Amino acid sequence: MTDEIAALLRRLGVQKGARHLRPAPPPPPARPSGPPPLDMLLPGGRLIEAAAGACFVVERVYPAHHRHGHDALADLLALAPDEGARYAIDPRLAGASFRDFLFLDTETTGLAGAGALAFMVGVAFFEPQPVVVDGQAEVRDVLVVRQLFLRDPGDEPVMLAYLDELLEGKAGLITFNGRSFDVPLLDNRYLLNRRLGRLPAMPHIDLLPPARRLYRARLGSCALGALEQSLLGLSRTQDDVPGWLIPSLYLNYLRSGDATELARVFYHNEMDMLSMVTLAGRIFRQLADSRCDDARDQVSLGRWQADLGLHELAEGTLREALEGDLPLEAYHQALYRLAALYKANGRRAEAVVAWQQIAYTSDGDVTAHVELAKHYEWQAGDPPAAREWTQRALALLERLPLTPNTRLARAELNHRLQRLERKVG
Repeated sequence: MTDEIAALLRRLGVQKGARHLRPAPPPPPARPSGPPPLDMLLPGGRLIEAAAGACFVVERVYPAHHRHGHDALADLLALAPDEGARYAIDPRLAGASFRDFLFLDTETTGLAGAGALAFMVGVAFFEPQPVVVDGQAEVRDVLVVRQLFLRDPGDEPVMLAYLDELLEGKAGLITFNGRSFDVPLLDNRYLLNRRLGRLPAMPHIDLLPPARRLYRARLGSCALGALEQSLLGLSRTQDDVPGWLIPSLYLNYLRSGDATELARVFYHNEMDMLSMVTLAGRIFRQLADSRCDDARDQVSLGRWQADLGLHELAEGTLREALEGDLPLEAYHQALYRLAALYKANGRRAEAVVAWQQIAYTSDGDVTAHVELAKHYEWQAGDPPAAREWTQRALALLERLPLTPNTRLARAELNHRLQRLERKVG
């Protein structure tokens, strides 16, 4: 190489030898092929292994003061399940504590039946755990949420055995529609796996029937999602998934091995259990106080109490409901039930007042008019007053469309009026 060429290369930055060369950067880490594993999607998950297979378990721990919607989880711990025995929810609840109950909710491959599989069983329970507060060790209640998941249907025996361990020592179950769905389905899975399950024999609080008794008249739908929005003050995030989609997401996971969408199912199941805790607290508080947050629910509670024969309690509940802001239909329902209680207890004068309140405010129902006509004809011995209430009922019917019911009512009232005219004459 000539001196001229060497000088030119130096001006261009070319140096002789390899001692000045920088090492090549390392190649980027190879991305793992295939879908992410479950433990990456769901931190806190672990495997419970046994000879028959393995069960994937995800655990979340909530402090008892955690608020879920309007209510705190700890609200339930201030109450006792005893009220459920009085309201015929389960007679074995007296003397128990909600600290000893297990909340249970399943996600399945379809409707209950021999082929339906519970691929996820969510459980929740309160337990004391040590915590450090201001440098001092204390024991406080927490809510533990555990979700048992089948990565493969063949692992079902391990999941059922682990569920049995969790049920041991528990005072009972709390579910939402579990008496009709979750418990029969799981019991069937135990039988198919040649095991005897504990579930059917345990004391059981199914929250759906009391929710219907208390809230259906006002809210219509008593699905858990509807109760969350209308009653509990909760709106789920976009992480949720509609229940009808859940079976297909699990089947897609079994075919592809991709659990990405299943994270939404875990969220859905976890929210269901937290909502069961706060819904149980709301229902049992209202049963214990004989007082609801809405006057329309108060009427429903009073009618429920009357159906159970709790007449004195029902009377106080219905009277309090009448002091609230009620639509006309609910106002009449409360008065009708109060009048029935008064009549059954021989307090006819008070029943007459209730019927009169209904009759003076009714624009399409003559039932109260008929009750008043019967009372004045047969009990008070006052045919003119009975005739007056019969005439008022006929005048009201004249303003209503002619239907088979109004035609029949008109015929009966005309027959009554003729009899009363003869008595008065």
